[in-house]
Amino acid sequence: MRDLRLWSGVALMLAGAVLEPIAAGKTEPASKAPALPGNDTIKAAFTALKAGEDDYAPARAAREYWDAARQRVAQDPRWTAWLQERTSRVTKWMATPRDHPEWAAGWLHNYVNLKTGAFLHWTPDQPIPPDQPGYEKIRAGWIAHNRIYNIDRVLDAARLFRLTGDTRYLDWAASQLDFYADAYRGFPLQTWNGRAQLMNQSLDEATRALVLIEAVRLLKPHVPAARADHWREGLFLPLAANLMASSREVHNIAVWHAAAVTLIGLEFEQPELIGFGKHSALGLPSLLATGVSPDWFWYEHSLSYQEYTVQALVELLVGASLRGRLAEFARELWIAQNLMISPVTVRFANEDAPTLNDSPPNRKAPNRKLWAASRRVLPTWLGLDEAKGQLSWDTLLDPPKPVDSMPGLPDLASGPVPGLDAVQLVKNGWHALLRYGQKARFHAQQEALTYELQYGDTWLLKDAGTVGYGSPLHKGYFSRAPAHNVPLVDGDGQNPWPSEGQLDEVAPDGSFAAVSHPSYRPGVTATRRLAIGAGDFIDQVGVTTGSDTPHAIGVVLNTPCAVTADRPSVAEGASLPNATAFRHWKDWTAYAAAGTWSGTLDCAGRRFALAIAGAELQRVFVGTVPDSAAPYTRRGIYLEAMATETKFKLVFHPLASPQASVHKARRAR
Repeated sequence: MRDLRLWSGVALMLAGAVLEPIAAGKTEPASKAPALPGNDTIKAAFTALKAGEDDYAPARAAREYWDAARQRVAQDPRWTAWLQERTSRVTKWMATPRDHPEWAAGWLHNYVNLKTGAFLHWTPDQPIPPDQPGYEKIRAGWIAHNRIYNIDRVLDAARLFRLTGDTRYLDWAASQLDFYADAYRGFPLQTWNGRAQLMNQSLDEATRALVLIEAVRLLKPHVPAARADHWREGLFLPLAANLMASSREVHNIAVWHAAAVTLIGLEFEQPELIGFGKHSALGLPSLLATGVSPDWFWYEHSLSYQEYTVQALVELLVGASLRGRLAEFARELWIAQNLMISPVTVRFANEDAPTLNDSPPNRKAPNRKLWAASRRVLPTWLGLDEAKGQLSWDTLLDPPKPVDSMPGLPDLASGPVPGLDAVQLVKNGWHALLRYGQKARFHAQQEALTYELQYGDTWLLKDAGTVGYGSPLHKGYFSRAPAHNVPLVDGDGQNPWPSEGQLDEVAPDGSFAAVSHPSYRPGVTATRRLAIGAGDFIDQVGVTTGSDTPHAIGVVLNTPCAVTADRPSVAEGASLPNATAFRHWKDWTAYAAAGTWSGTLDCAGRRFALAIAGAELQRVFVGTVPDSAAPYTRRGIYLEAMATETKFKLVFHPLASPQASVHKARRAR
């Protein structure tokens, strides 16, 4: 489980995920999705990919083999070197006091580059920033990083003690649990995002609790009962109380709360905590019944948070396995396995994942790291294959079984994806995922009616997701409509959001799909129809304002491709909309477009013609806009008409590459 825990907190963010504050307000759970099927049907989904065994097949119970691990370390030079490196790291860290009771942890999302929003890199040898005006947030962020690292070393030390018998590691790990039990109630109570004292927000509180409770499991048989009682009373029970008070509605953070509270309850035999995790309205069965769709997507419509939910469940399932309590969570085990696998059904070429809502950029489906890290309880053939040869506590204590043959990933299919409020088209080399709304406000962006588009393995339209939440670009740009590929009225998109549109029609052969949003904005109806022909990709957008007064109606596109206008006829005096997000456009040009406009997209050497038409089309803007990944810029295209209602037609057509044209000419000669 060590590799999996590295993704929580800061390391998860550095790997690509971002953690948003819990929104205040509603206390009732979200409206429930259609009921999930029975266990036999749950287990049958994606069956070719699953590699489970024994009582929990197609999933599995995690195990620990300490004697075999000792033999492996003694006999295998790779494991000997791995253990030496791990021992040296922990021994060096133990030599100096690393945490202090007067330190209040800050928010990890404030530890970012303010220009790009990229996370700053923290290392164990960095000195703490000065306690001076202007350094408050960065210093508090450093404290949070330091505390997370210290807690992770506690678990390392507990494992080193169990593996080697060296009581130095027992003594230090136990002393750190003493420290946190002594200091917990003295840490300031922070309530801006749930209730937290060890950390800055309740989510980080839950992730660290899961690390510490595993250390307790390993150490408790080797310390006096009174010492373990102090850990329970001073640290874990008040921490669990804070987590239960922080759970207000269904979202990924509530899953982390429930997982942590449940494992604390199992470890210390606290029926009320176990009952919260198993039977309350915000317990795990209820959360999954509400949050998971019948096609196995998490209702926050963010694949990164879907995977983060899986990670929380894996923490629970491994912990329950090692305490002999997995049978109580068998249904959650099988649901989690499907939740982990389902993103492969909407993967793009090169296993690129779509970037829904405020996910970080450049994620993959399948997430091979997650599949490997989860294989102790959610085994897949791919995950087992990825884990082989890895050196970690997980693979040392519970080695992956051999993989004789590797099944392929499921074929992509055109059709509705109701769990994402989306429809997928895959035909003639084109692949589009069109979304028509959102179910949950957590992590929702202003992106109803957006789509992402690939031809072969070339991206034409790719959603940027977002950057660290501490960056002004998160709320000021990436969350807003102009950062997406959507219709606009007076420079703005869907309002309010989240809100759900509807899927109106989809062709059985994947040649077209039509969606609409009857209340896209107050009084405004918007529609979008995507179609794939023999060679072209056609995008038709319609907007009706419901007003007698003309408005600026437009469509914005964001592309990683260079954009060149065919006829650079500049529209003198034109200006971009006054919406806040457009203030981030740089070096833009406005082109006159009396009903039509055309240009060329150069997408990493692959070229496409783009033809735009609309009876009321007046101008097209092309500029440089922010991106969430290096080099942190891309190109924006904004087309605009003044009307009460209008329609636009956009046609993408692949062009032969210059090299292909030369080869074709040579063959003709």
